[in-house]
Amino acid sequence: MSDVLHQEVERLKSLGRTPEAIAAGEAVASDWARRGQPLRAMALCRVLLQLEPAHVRTLQLLADLYARQDTPKGATATPAAGALPRVPLFSQLEREPFMALLGVLELRTFQPGQNLITEGEPGRSTFTLVEGQVDVMRQVEGGERRTLASLGEGEFFGEIALVSESPRMATVVATRRTLALELPRTRLERITLKHPVVGETSRAFYRDRLLANVLRSNPVFTALSPEQRQALSNIFEMRTVAAGHVIIEQGQKGDGLYLLLQGQVTPVFRHPDGKQTAFTSLREGDVFGEISLLLGQPATATVRAETSVHMLRLARDAFEQYLASQPRVRAALMRLGTERLLQLSKLMSGRAVHEGDQRV
Repeated sequence: MSDVLHQEVERLKSLGRTPEAIAAGEAVASDWARRGQPLRAMALCRVLLQLEPAHVRTLQLLADLYARQDTPKGATATPAAGALPRVPLFSQLEREPFMALLGVLELRTFQPGQNLITEGEPGRSTFTLVEGQVDVMRQVEGGERRTLASLGEGEFFGEIALVSESPRMATVVATRRTLALELPRTRLERITLKHPVVGETSRAFYRDRLLANVLRSNPVFTALSPEQRQALSNIFEMRTVAAGHVIIEQGQKGDGLYLLLQGQVTPVFRHPDGKQTAFTSLREGDVFGEISLLLGQPATATVRAETSVHMLRLARDAFEQYLASQPRVRAALMRLGTERLLQLSKLMSGRAVHEGDQRV
């Protein structure tokens, strides 16, 4: 069924701007929506809006099925709505904001070999794959491109563009004919003026997506179950700092555990004679600040942002109450902190520092 939507879109376009096309599109979109295929229904809804800009019936149907319902106290959600799959981002919104957000999506078609996103370019929109497949590729040292992942129907990517015009970190290229829903940030900002909850929800969605990726891939947190990672995500707080900002100051008491979501920071050790030595830069997915928290001693290095940085902070009190009660996570952090202290010890003794992981 990889080309079902594409074929339906072409069929409707061939019918032209006629009541017949609208009626046919409504029937198919409604059927897909009720059978738990919201992305295809949403994509077809965009075609109907092109045929009839004032069209609202399909938007209202999708909102009734998939938007967050206002449930009176003591009442429960309808079984029909609860039986359908949630649509990330959209299902966190109530009916009117849901319809407003759906109304600004763009349906895009990409041919095999065509880029949806290009590494290094400013991020201006996020994508959801409706049909097709894409590869995520990143340029590594030496100019070689490495494939990081293949994504298919239902996958989201590029969500940093919801909150920032930061350069894209990877290239996303279609490997076969692909249909995607694109959400430009400028349109998101426009409807946020009328529905502030849309902006709040998109920021929370971005934060949760990045955190889920980092917690799933970082060795320190692999000991946690999905439920524990979700609980942990609720107590992290998002922080964004500009290039040059000092996040941790050497000699000061650490105020929390930091998890780097995007950007680059560099730990710098200041010797007693004032000379400074930089350690290997930390990047997406790295943790820092654990030594001061675990050992109760002042920070062993200054950590400064080299670029604009998006990160999460787990405050000292929350760290002690939650992570410190997780023996395997605590052990992983202790191993990481011990490795970093060993590197620092070598540095202070004048011995060569191993050209590997030199994080502090």
